[in-house]
Amino acid sequence: MEHRPHVLVVEDEPALRIDLADYLVARGFAVDQAATCEESLAFINHARPDLILLDLALPDGSGLAVAAQVRQRHGLSVGIIMLTAYGDEQHRLSGLGVGADIYLVKDTSLREIEAYSRNLLRRLQVPSTPSIMVEPPAVWQLDEAHWQLLTPDGATVPLTGTEVAFLKPLMAAPHAVLKRKQLSLNGNPRTLDTVVLRLRRKIEAATSHPPPFKMVYGAGYVFIGAPAIPL
Repeated sequence: MEHRPHVLVVEDEPALRIDLADYLVARGFAVDQAATCEESLAFINHARPDLILLDLALPDGSGLAVAAQVRQRHGLSVGIIMLTAYGDEQHRLSGLGVGADIYLVKDTSLREIEAYSRNLLRRLQVPSTPSIMVEPPAVWQLDEAHWQLLTPDGATVPLTGTEVAFLKPLMAAPHAVLKRKQLSLNGNPRTLDTVVLRLRRKIEAATSHPPPFKMVYGAGYVFIGAPAIPL
């Protein structure tokens, strides 16, 4: 029996999700559907699709976090196509930076989506030559309820309320640069600098992993680790 490529469609708008799923089924794909980050993460935790068509803006979080979890769990064996309404350069770079193979906007036709999907699946099926194993991205977890950051090696970094407020938006949009004014606490950039310096020192004292965020000169800060599902 011929293998039917297995696709997970992650889209919160029912009409768009159903139209895309129905089209792909008619074209010979096996399709599962998810409408939220939670549903898609629950799926990839017990199954491995060949390809994920992934919306960026989901009701309970960012598709970037889903992509990061896919790469952590399944490596490069799963194709990821971002299919989103955001067509600007920053969103494209954020999607590609977190591991998406292809970034498409939602006005792309169904036939084009199918063509991109089949081309990507063909690339994934090409036998790879032996290579050096690459470690999965370091996963960090923000425990808001207990004001603490869980590091990739199991250490716990106690946080203040201002440190939680700084990390939460960064980890909700991994690999996207957030401007200083989006992160400034009480509108005071100097307060932000103090919080970041103190947090860096606490993380460096608790773990061998470098802090999972960095400053982008003249722009703001970006979370460069892989965030886990919030506790």
